[in-house]
Amino acid sequence: MKRIKRLYPVYLTLVLVFSSGLIYYKRSLSVEPLWYIFSLQNLRCLFEGATYHLDSFIGHFWYIGLDVWLFLIWVLILRIVPKKHLRLAFVLSICAGILWRTLFIIFRPDNASISYMIPVGQLDSWALGGLVALNVSEKGNNSKIALFEIILGVIGVLALTGYNAYLKNVGLYDSYQLWHSSEGYILNPITGNIHFLIALFAAGLLRYCIDTTKKHPILSSAPLVALGGMSYELYCFHYPIRYVSKHFLHNEIIMVLVALLATYAVSFLWNKMAMPIIKRVIKQNETRNY
Repeated sequence: MKRIKRLYPVYLTLVLVFSSGLIYYKRSLSVEPLWYIFSLQNLRCLFEGATYHLDSFIGHFWYIGLDVWLFLIWVLILRIVPKKHLRLAFVLSICAGILWRTLFIIFRPDNASISYMIPVGQLDSWALGGLVALNVSEKGNNSKIALFEIILGVIGVLALTGYNAYLKNVGLYDSYQLWHSSEGYILNPITGNIHFLIALFAAGLLRYCIDTTKKHPILSSAPLVALGGMSYELYCFHYPIRYVSKHFLHNEIIMVLVALLATYAVSFLWNKMAMPIIKRVIKQNETRNY
């Protein structure tokens, strides 16, 4: 509930703003905003008649739709599975995520995006985080495991980048650029599992930081905590701001710098001015309902 309270105010605000613009531009009502409002935008790929007009401004919200439903799956796992079996549940989830993506890429190449846009396709990333969480709760020191995850993640990503370059007959830099587009990797069952290796690297880095937090307080450093406190806002605002900046600024370096500064400024103002009002409204409604 805390995560939803942090996420949905800015998320729904942007959805409503751009939905209003779409309705004004089209001069007619559209069901497309409802996909976003109910965080079901990823399921549009299952319907041929779905529209994607809003994606120019809030297309990056596909991941938030994934985020919301993964949290529900996460809560379901924690409620149903006894703690002594959680490690096994997370290992099985890792296998399920990899298997889901691989089978979809092999047997449904015409709609391979389902392999990672439907929540099951990201279960392995979350399960790796679950294993890290168990490690923290058990107060284990697994620096060797962390180092193994980091090295394997880095080697795996570099290897798949090279393999992707071979498949596409391009250089390594162009192959890296193709990771930004599903067309660059998702049609191959091997490169399509890049998500797992990236998550493995992140889990190892997180595990290492947690194990050494007393000597090297990386995770508790003030700048990182401040950015983490408005990470949702940064994610929500950055895409439309980048879109607008790109429209007015044609120099790539200047555009990126302006977009970064503007995203931080807007996110900071949102947290300072809008969120206190929203929190008061939520608290009043909770008190009234109680």
